[in-house]
Amino acid sequence: MRHLLEISFVLSGFPCYAYWLMSANNILTTQRLDPVISPGNVSTHVHSVLGGSNFGLNTSTAALRNSTCTSIPIPEDKSNYWFPVRVWSNGTFTSVSGNPVIYYLFNNTLGATTEFPDDFRMISGDTTLRTYDPTSFAQQAITFLCLDFNGVSTKYNQLPTGVGCPSGIRSQINFPSCWNGKDVDSSDHKSHVAFLSTGPDSGLCTDPSFPVTLPRIFMEVYWVVQDFEDQRKFAMTPSQPFVFIPYYLRSWQPGVLQKALNGCNCNPYGDSACCVAAGIFGMNTSATCYITDSVDEQTLGTLDTLPGNNPVQGYENYIDPITPPILSPVYVFAGSSTTGGPTGTVATPAQTADVSQTANGSCIRKGGAISVRRPRGRVVVVLAVLTTVFVNSFIS
Repeated sequence: MRHLLEISFVLSGFPCYAYWLMSANNILTTQRLDPVISPGNVSTHVHSVLGGSNFGLNTSTAALRNSTCTSIPIPEDKSNYWFPVRVWSNGTFTSVSGNPVIYYLFNNTLGATTEFPDDFRMISGDTTLRTYDPTSFAQQAITFLCLDFNGVSTKYNQLPTGVGCPSGIRSQINFPSCWNGKDVDSSDHKSHVAFLSTGPDSGLCTDPSFPVTLPRIFMEVYWVVQDFEDQRKFAMTPSQPFVFIPYYLRSWQPGVLQKALNGCNCNPYGDSACCVAAGIFGMNTSATCYITDSVDEQTLGTLDTLPGNNPVQGYENYIDPITPPILSPVYVFAGSSTTGGPTGTVATPAQTADVSQTANGSCIRKGGAISVRRPRGRVVVVLAVLTTVFVNSFIS
C-alpha cells in the first residue's frame, strides 16, 4: 500500500498505539461552504467536503447524525472533513483532483483516549502564514510529499517547487490531539486544543491546560498533478507555500467512537476489517453519497476566473462584493451522483454589497473583467488556503 510510505511518521508518537485508516468513498460536494469559519455565509474559497449529507451553510452534530447518508465508508461516522481545492492556472483555471485518506490514531491503553464531544470542531493550519518556523508544532503539522513511486519520495514543509513529482503530490495534515476538556470550539477554532508534547505526531498530553487525550486525526490528500508536471515545477503559489488548512466537525453516532478507541486495535497496518468483524462499527466501501449545490456557481472544471472572483494573490482576506444566488432545497443522492437529478431553485437572489478590502500584498492576477497580468502555468491553492476542518458525529 502507498500509505505505508508514511507509516513510521504517523505512528511515531505512542509507546502503545493503534490506528485505522479509510479512504473516502467519494467527495460529498465541492462548494464555497464552511460552517466553521463562515457559518451562514458563502465562504471566501472552495472546499471539497467528505462525510454526512446534512452539511451546509450551517450544521451541527445533531443535524449530521440525521444525515441520509455519508461519503465515509464507516456508516456510523457522519462527521464532516473538508479541505480547500487546488487549481491549475494557465490563463484559465482548472481544478486538480484530490483523493483523501483519513487516519484515526490513538493510545490503545484502555481509557487513555477520549472520544470527541458533540459539536466539537477544530482546524489545523494558518491562512496568514508566509514564513516557516521549524520550532512550531502547528507548522510541523502540515507537510507535503513529492511522490515518486519508482524512486525516492521526498517530504517538504512547503509546496514542492522547482522539482518534479512524477507520482503526484500528497498533502499531509495532523490535527491537534490534546483538549482543554471543556470547550468544543474557540474563536480561532484551535485555541481549545493543542499538539502533543514533542511534536504533532509524537508525545503525550502533558500540558495541564490541555489534559484530555483525543484521537489524532491524520489526513492525506493525493493531488493528481501529473497532467501538469512539465509546467508545475516552475511555480506553485510561491508567495505563500506554507498555507494548507483542513477542518473537522465531529458527528459519530453516540458511543461508537469511544468503543472503537477502546477496542479497534486488532491490525498493525490500519486495516479495520477485524474491527468490523468484532461488531465495533460497520464498513461499506461501495456506498456513495452526494448533495446538490447550495451556492449557485461552477467550482470544478475549467473556469475563466476563480470562484468568488478571487485574485491569485500574496495575501488573504479578499472579499468579493458579489454573493451568488443561494439554492434550496438541497437534494441528497445516496448511491448515485447528482447528474441528471433535481436541483434546488433560487431561494436568495445574488447580492452586491459595498466592501472595504483590507488585504495587503501584490496581486498576481485579479478575477472578473479587469485585465491584468496572468501567471503562466502555475498550480495554486484558491486564496492560497488549504484548511482542513473536522466536525464530529458518530452512532451508538
